[in-house]
Amino acid sequence: MRVDIDKQDIANALADTRKKFDRAKAGLIISLSLLGVVFCAVVFGLWRAVTSITAAAPILSVDGVLGAFNENPAPFYLFCASASFAVAAILTTVAIFKARRKRAAAHKEEALNHSLGAGRFEFIFSAEKLTIMGPQAVKKISWQNITAIEKRKSTIVFRRKDGGYDFIPKNVIPNDNFYDLMMVKHGSLLNKACPYEEAHLAKPLSVIYEAARSDLDDYYAQYFKKRDGRLYFLRQICGWKPWAPFLFLTFAALAVASGVVAFQTYSLVQAGVAIAAALAAGAIFVTKSSYFRGPASPFRKNADWPYAQTDLTTVSLNKEGVFHARHGATDIIKWGAFSGYAESKRFGYLVIAPKQVIALPKRAFLNKAHFEDFTLYAKRSITLAKKQKSDAEHGRMMRSLGDKEAQQQLPAPVPKAVTAPAQKPRPAPVAKPVAAPGPSPQAAPAQVKPQITPAPKSAQAKPSPKPAPQTAPTKPALVKLAQAPVKPRSAQQQAAPAHEEPDNPPAPKPVKKPAPKMPSETAAILNSALKKAAQLEAKAKQQKAAPAHQAETPPKKKTAAE
Repeated sequence: MRVDIDKQDIANALADTRKKFDRAKAGLIISLSLLGVVFCAVVFGLWRAVTSITAAAPILSVDGVLGAFNENPAPFYLFCASASFAVAAILTTVAIFKARRKRAAAHKEEALNHSLGAGRFEFIFSAEKLTIMGPQAVKKISWQNITAIEKRKSTIVFRRKDGGYDFIPKNVIPNDNFYDLMMVKHGSLLNKACPYEEAHLAKPLSVIYEAARSDLDDYYAQYFKKRDGRLYFLRQICGWKPWAPFLFLTFAALAVASGVVAFQTYSLVQAGVAIAAALAAGAIFVTKSSYFRGPASPFRKNADWPYAQTDLTTVSLNKEGVFHARHGATDIIKWGAFSGYAESKRFGYLVIAPKQVIALPKRAFLNKAHFEDFTLYAKRSITLAKKQKSDAEHGRMMRSLGDKEAQQQLPAPVPKAVTAPAQKPRPAPVAKPVAAPGPSPQAAPAQVKPQITPAPKSAQAKPSPKPAPQTAPTKPALVKLAQAPVKPRSAQQQAAPAHEEPDNPPAPKPVKKPAPKMPSETAAILNSALKKAAQLEAKAKQQKAAPAHQAETPPKKKTAAE
């Protein structure tokens, strides 16, 4: 929306935005009240004086007034004093009104001649902010930065949080429902926290101020009081400011007294005391010269304050951290480095370490709301950084605990020879069917042993035909040691034991194209089964022979010694 604003529109806006009761009006009321009280007292004094004079001189003439004055001059003195106070009160009242009118005229003249006031403006209403494009400047004001939208006599006023305002004359508004429509669209966004990035002059990201040595006194007082506890009174005594002049006067008086005594008694001891006291007084005067002669120059330099008496400092806030520039030294500090925030009556402090802080004097801010919003942004950023840091540490700890628990819950490592066939199954044993069902070689090794004769190593390596299954064992001893009979299995179930390997098989060599030979593997399985059967048979013979040997040997007779 394009708006042409002239000086008359600015004057109407000044009249609409003039406050009914402000600080200047309150001061005017107080001043006029005091002058009214004085004037009433003066009027009462004049009445008393006139009454006394008329009583002393009933005839108003020069001789009668002079006679009354000679008899009792007090009413005449009261009359003169009251009249002078009355004239002073009237002149003061007139001067106050003239000064007020002059100040109002000057304020109006400044507003009318402002370079950014009159001209053609374009108002752009978006969902986030109000943009005002003028002939000399562009303003971008977020809706959160506007405290109120007021419909006045001749203007619609947008009040900002910094105390300023912008306005639109009513004579350029296209319809009467413009104010209601604007309140419906943007009224819910008013009176909320303003984003720093979009605020215009109300809550800037940076604050520039003159830093002084006394800016950190409040913080160090709190710090030492917390650190020292009950012994803090000793620091207060040592930090008593009048110590310098008090000690100077004490040593000066001691030097004078010792000098007088030394001159009268010709005592070298008194002379030495006088010289030492004089040197001490001189040292105090030189080191604490500010108590005696004040600042010698506006740029006084010393070892404690090498730059100047004051120092220009800039503190800027953003999402990443704090930008702190002081006398050419710039620090960019992330929010995670700050340990907290402290505040005193006149300052706010961003605490990095117990003895390293960034001072935020309240005198550098526009108003109380500006300071509170500035510090609220800093507190929120510090709290968020601490939370992110603690969450990262907690996540790191939980991940380490999870890795340990996973390692404890893992099963025992399986030998490579056993797991290898599971990863690459061999299809040959399953594909080849068995002619007739029968017990497996491992279930009844005694049934297979009579069919195969032992052969040399060279012969065992060659493939041998599969032995025919037997229905009954040939040796009765082996029948007793055999396991329970197993039910007949299908062809696919009988071929499954072929996948099992011996107890200590040799490590398989990786081959590009695995082509296992069924006869050789079957022979190796049968040979291992025969070896186990032979071991079991030998063990059974030993157990059977042991009781017979014990029966043949007679028991030993016990002797008397035993």
